[in-house]
Amino acid sequence: MNEFFNKKIPVCNSVKELKEFLARYSKFKFCLYLAYKDPDDWDRSTSRVYMNQVIADLIYLPVNIKKDNNDSLKEIYRISESSEQIVAINQTQPHKSNSVLGKWLQDDSIVNIDALIKDKNKKLVPYDLNGPSFVGWFKDEVGQFQEKCVILLGVGGVGEPIARKVIEEKPSKLILVDIVPKNELCAELSKKGIIEYASGLSEIKLNDNKIIFINCAGKEGVDESGTNELLMKFKERGFIFVDLRPHLQIDIVEKATKLRWKAYTGHGMNARNDYSLLTKIAELIGIVLMPFDEFKKIVAKAS
Repeated sequence: MNEFFNKKIPVCNSVKELKEFLARYSKFKFCLYLAYKDPDDWDRSTSRVYMNQVIADLIYLPVNIKKDNNDSLKEIYRISESSEQIVAINQTQPHKSNSVLGKWLQDDSIVNIDALIKDKNKKLVPYDLNGPSFVGWFKDEVGQFQEKCVILLGVGGVGEPIARKVIEEKPSKLILVDIVPKNELCAELSKKGIIEYASGLSEIKLNDNKIIFINCAGKEGVDESGTNELLMKFKERGFIFVDLRPHLQIDIVEKATKLRWKAYTGHGMNARNDYSLLTKIAELIGIVLMPFDEFKKIVAKAS
């Protein structure tokens, strides 16, 4: 078992540190967690704890790389594909749509990749975690999308793959809200259902009886005034609000609950997300993973 079962794993801040860590723990398999966060955010990262408490011979290693540091990204993908130790990469913003990845995978149209997992030929291939994990969690623990008006705030990063999965669930309409125009995505999704676009929540005209409001923007991009106004406008109606940040408690979720929304954080989806990744890794290295209910307890304890 790795020594980080009972302590928070350190963060590698360069390719050099990554290489040194791999050499130091040469008998272990690795899943890299590729991100860029400040020290406080890394300190709050609970996956640094629970992801190292599941598979005895697997180390989940955070690697902190600045946005658009393409030389480092290219080297990390090269090392990951050539190394027998590295079996997967979990990557979050700002790296999901980095310019290096499309060239590495020989497909520049590939965007919003949240995971890469080795295939049987030991090549890194994209794997969509967020879309299936969110829809699966929602349908199991919250409700159905069918014939509901779904508002998706923040359509970069996690929001785009979620939008693709939600439209397949036949909502009455899907409203994409993002300051960046989403013409291509709207055109793509309009083939499967009714799509609207708005640059802000204040632009939306709503008179729907059944609303699902999902904040995919996180703390950096949330339309705070628009969110508060929408929550107030439809208070005491029992509509659904989800803030996808992975914490157990979020102020805006608590406020929505007081306004009689059925409100949820992204904690449940986050657990399912990571379990899906670990399941693929377990299949790759030939072990049986613990049941999901047991994994959820580990995540909750670390959160």
